[in-house]
Amino acid sequence: MKDTLIIGIGSILRGDDGVGSRVIDELEKRCLPENVALERGDLSGLDLLKYFPKFEKVIIIDAADMKEKPGTIKVFSLKDIKNNAFKDAVSTHGMALPETLALSERLDIKSDIKVVGIQPEDVSFSLNLTDRIGERIPAVVDLITEIIGTKPVTTKI
Repeated sequence: MKDTLIIGIGSILRGDDGVGSRVIDELEKRCLPENVALERGDLSGLDLLKYFPKFEKVIIIDAADMKEKPGTIKVFSLKDIKNNAFKDAVSTHGMALPETLALSERLDIKSDIKVVGIQPEDVSFSLNLTDRIGERIPAVVDLITEIIGTKPVTTKI
């Protein structure tokens, strides 16, 4: 059984919002340990919740408006993400990530969950990342390999 899940979320139809999926594309080219599973998707928070109990460690990669310079990368633990309230938690797009993480705590899910947030530059409709965000993908991949305890590895041939 795989004990670590790396999941890239966001819509590839919304420019930089698709950075999570693009990072997964790059990770698939790497020789990762056998205990690591990769997923991608434009998922609602409740869809994400079903993955958590199956893995000891979950790393979520997502575009995050952190009011930082585009391309800024930050890692958050559950304790770092403060849930203001469940106000507007469920919408036509489903439950938002902070509310999902708060719910996982309330449900006593024991997974070690980390969120790797990348400040987007442009999330308008586009199939492409901006150059600035695309250039940050190697740094995100290196950070992910550090989090899972492996050194950066060579690309698969």
